Amino acid sequence: MGRDLTEHFPLSGWDEYPIHQFPEPIRFVATTDLRAFERYWFTAQDELGELFLVTGIGFYPNLGTADAYAILVQNNVHTTVRAHRPLGSDRGDFTVGPLCFELIEPFTEWRLSLGENAQRLAFDLTWRDAKRAVFRRQPVRHGAADWRLLHEWAGYETFGTIDGTVQYKGKQFQLRRSNVRGSRDHHWGIRNGVGGPGQMLREPGDSHLGQWVEFGDWSIWSRQVLFNLGDGRRGASRIEPFEHRMRFDPVTKNLTGGFIRNRLDNGEIREVAYEQIANQVAYLRCGMYTGPNDRGTPEENYHHGMAVGNCVGGETYDLTDPNVRIRIAGFEDHLCRATWNGETVVGILECRNPALYEMCRDGAPGFSILEDQ
Repeated sequence: MGRDLTEHFPLSGWDEYPIHQFPEPIRFVATTDLRAFERYWFTAQDELGELFLVTGIGFYPNLGTADAYAILVQNNVHTTVRAHRPLGSDRGDFTVGPLCFELIEPFTEWRLSLGENAQRLAFDLTWRDAKRAVFRRQPVRHGAADWRLLHEWAGYETFGTIDGTVQYKGKQFQLRRSNVRGSRDHHWGIRNGVGGPGQMLREPGDSHLGQWVEFGDWSIWSRQVLFNLGDGRRGASRIEPFEHRMRFDPVTKNLTGGFIRNRLDNGEIREVAYEQIANQVAYLRCGMYTGPNDRGTPEENYHHGMAVGNCVGGETYDLTDPNVRIRIAGFEDHLCRATWNGETVVGILECRNPALYEMCRDGAPGFSILEDQ
């Protein structure tokens, strides 16, 4: 039998290593802000856009809780599994309920798995990084009215290849590195929305519009061009999206595609055309991300970091129904065909709906509605 992990509390096994950043045990973070977080996010999508998987795990040390989720979108069906647990004494535990995230080798390989649950969704996947992850720090944001801190976080991002199996209600999908790619990130710091309404500060009702797309010899991850592992160029290069002509569903007012003009750091302009693939949209509110009007999950109103004990839940939605899409909207990853210079790949546009439509409608700088001809 192993040693009692709580015998040396608040010390843990990690405190034996020379990795301390301030004069407290590793389990403590260098802030008393209850919105402190550390989160991981992964996607997997095949080159035809028929299967779209989004999964993630988060830790909230000052709230004493951890949560994780998985979303599968396939054939107009949107299924979510969510899990919660107290943070516990082992900060190296990457398991929440049936979801497990195992780091095999830093910046190289992960194993992602989902075990038995009531939604009958399961997977066992191997993720391998394809691009160099580069540290970046987000600009600190304060509220316009009272100047209180909204966000202060940093981290890194990359693209990767995935193989393994996904099972859903008795049907099995085989994923292969040759035709399944994805994106991942790892961020930490302070973020508004963590902990739910009791910790939330009012934010402007606008939206970012993130591009996560990997062409054959270049990629866009937000405002970065990421390079292949082993590329002789150091770090990453910058890219600035400056013109967005976007198309929206006339009923839901949710994003369906458009054109984004991007300026590279050498001054070159590259316009990317995006077309949403059917209803292949991951509604991230189901994964506990906060949407407009401070809304959490559509049914329980759960937010990241809310302490709800040990529990596993989830639900399934029919995405052919526009009323369903309206009700669960608020923060989305849209699976799209992205085209540049004659090359078409499958990528992701991320935004808040219908906030992005309202920005384009109202003529926010650099944003407009693309009317169908």
